[in-house]
Amino acid sequence: LIIADEPTTALDVSIQAQIITLLKKLCREHGTAVMLVTHDMGVIAETADRVAVMYAGRLAEIGPVQAVIHQPQHPYTAGLMGSIPAIGQEVERLPQIEGSMPRLDAIPKGCAFNPRCPKVFGRCREERPDLLPAGATRAACWLHAPQGGNTDEHGYPRMNTDGR
Repeated sequence: LIIADEPTTALDVSIQAQIITLLKKLCREHGTAVMLVTHDMGVIAETADRVAVMYAGRLAEIGPVQAVIHQPQHPYTAGLMGSIPAIGQEVERLPQIEGSMPRLDAIPKGCAFNPRCPKVFGRCREERPDLLPAGATRAACWLHAPQGGNTDEHGYPRMNTDGR
């Protein structure tokens, strides 16, 4: 297993390509697995089979790269993917995730993303979700909890009178 922490950060595109080619060659010739730690979604899309998206030190979503990139199931992953410009896309301003990351010594109760989440509801503020099946991926989000039909007209979980 090769663990590569930000192997292409601050390198020009041609050197990045050489690093990626070398990693792929090592995998192929030696049966080696590579774990990339990176913020570069282009590198992930080019090299990885699976991706784990983390927020505040915890897994937010994990699954096949193409599924996570094209059908993100966690609101944080969706925000990340929405902030990447598409070729030929003309927008005045890219979408952004409102707010800021919590300090690791001040992670909020419940889902760590809840203060910034556009789909937050009561349970998110009270209970931290585990990874739940979410299409082709697994997401740590209460939107994917079995509801037994207890959703509103938009598909969001209904809140109980106590806000959960």
